[in-house]
Amino acid sequence: MGFIKFTKGTSLSDKDRKALQKLLTNEKKKLQAAMKDVDASLSMLGGSKKAKKKK
Repeated sequence: MGFIKFTKGTSLSDKDRKALQKLLTNEKKKLQAAMKDVDASLSMLGGSKKAKKKK
């Protein structure tokens, strides 16, 4: 997915807005699915995604 930069005063047509919303929704679903895989892998290793190492 590429990045889209909007400048001040830029507006989207309804068609473009709906297409962008659909694209972002699909990307969000992909990322959520990937996060489930990562969480499952971490739990298998006995780790926690919130655990941080102290120096």
